[in-house]
Amino acid sequence: MSSIAALASEPREHSRQGEVAWTATLLELLTVAQSKVEVDRQTAQAYLSRATALLAANLERDTEPKADSAFRGRLPRWQVQRLVAYIEENLDQPITSEDLVALTGISAGHLFRTFKATFGQTPFAYIASRRVERAQQMMLTSSDPLCKIALDCGLCDQSHLTRLFRRLVGTTPNEWRREYARGLFESAPRMRAAPDAEFPVGARSSQM
Repeated sequence: MSSIAALASEPREHSRQGEVAWTATLLELLTVAQSKVEVDRQTAQAYLSRATALLAANLERDTEPKADSAFRGRLPRWQVQRLVAYIEENLDQPITSEDLVALTGISAGHLFRTFKATFGQTPFAYIASRRVERAQQMMLTSSDPLCKIALDCGLCDQSHLTRLFRRLVGTTPNEWRREYARGLFESAPRMRAAPDAEFPVGARSSQM
């Protein structure tokens, strides 16, 4: 095969690889859901929901107008939705470039270029920012220690969270948590105590 022919066939080859990876992912989700349905319905439902999201994204891609797919250096809508959904569902575990490539069916180089053009940052910078935002949410809505929050956000340990947090937010998680917890306390409405009545000293907000 000539080099020109090889280049012309490359997009088709990546597309086929992407479809094979997509089908394998869908089959795995359905297989796990089937194995869990009698023993753990909540887990089975979670896997079925992910499979449904994959099918919906694939259907939207196939029915999307051609003009809308000419994304001029950016990812088309169906790929954006698929990537965002996958990242959000897997922030608590490692996410590799191979995972993202399998979702889109394009080469790693093309994915990184179009991802940055679409989101304004590289895939792993975006994932890091989402992990930190998830950690912030957990710090304000739970009393979990930072070591647990770090693991729940897909980070190696508390030190990893602290380094990433300081780089992106400009302060440490402990300092940020104390500052915002104090702000929530100061902004909470004060209750007028009745004689001999017990009342809470503060309120915890469930929103960032």
